[in-house]
Amino acid sequence: MALNLPKGMHEHYGRNTERMPELLRAGEVPMFAARFMQARLQKGNDFPHLWTNYADTSDLVVYPQGNDKDVYILLTVDKQGKNISNGRRALELIRAYNLASNHGAIVEELEDISGNGLIKVPRKRIITETDLTQRQILKQLVWRILARHPDEVPAEFAEDKNLLRDYSKEIQSRTGSQRNMALYLGEALDDKTTLKAWCVGRLGNRSDASGRLGLDSDFGRLVGFLAPEALGKGVEKVKTYTEVDLQKFDVTLKGLEDALHPDVIRQFADLRRKL
Repeated sequence: MALNLPKGMHEHYGRNTERMPELLRAGEVPMFAARFMQARLQKGNDFPHLWTNYADTSDLVVYPQGNDKDVYILLTVDKQGKNISNGRRALELIRAYNLASNHGAIVEELEDISGNGLIKVPRKRIITETDLTQRQILKQLVWRILARHPDEVPAEFAEDKNLLRDYSKEIQSRTGSQRNMALYLGEALDDKTTLKAWCVGRLGNRSDASGRLGLDSDFGRLVGFLAPEALGKGVEKVKTYTEVDLQKFDVTLKGLEDALHPDVIRQFADLRRKL
């Protein structure tokens, strides 16, 4: 069943390796953790699905090759909702046929995705696989980065410094538990650098955050919103298709059915329905 989400938010359910390219082609950007947290606080009462479901985010966790001491968190979208250049490159790595044995996307060189938003986090500073007290949540570097606390992230990403405090208090109130918001990490590979998406869990899981889930899981869920670069003057230049145009499209599609891969035919058909 499709989620009932606030206007401007679009669910992309299924394998991240398939849905991420689809989302980016549509001119959308995937929801980042801080914005998802804000949506829950501001609109969760009117849209309960925000609380009862999880979301894979555009905030990524990078596992450096052969390094069991550190991970990196990569913020791929700035606070205005715009993809940064190295972030866009990282998101484009999330695709079929680019997966390592840990079901993460392969990064040829860490330098390929280095730049603003790539933040090194020592594993020893992360409490994993246990629900956290309010005090622990507010001190956890991973949660502070995901909530985009101004003291932990560059200014272009920074959000309200009180977001993590307000969000964790709301989680505590709704679960009735003093311990919530556990963190889960995967392991680095000896032969490859890989990345995965941080998934913010449903309220029933006490809003945990996992960075170890496979990008090819059938149960992935990205939430997209329209990128700023897709708005404005560019919208005025979009061609309006007539029925004659659509009929020509159908004829062309039919003539290519024997030559094209079935997945391509399906994508053409999906595009036809949207026009």
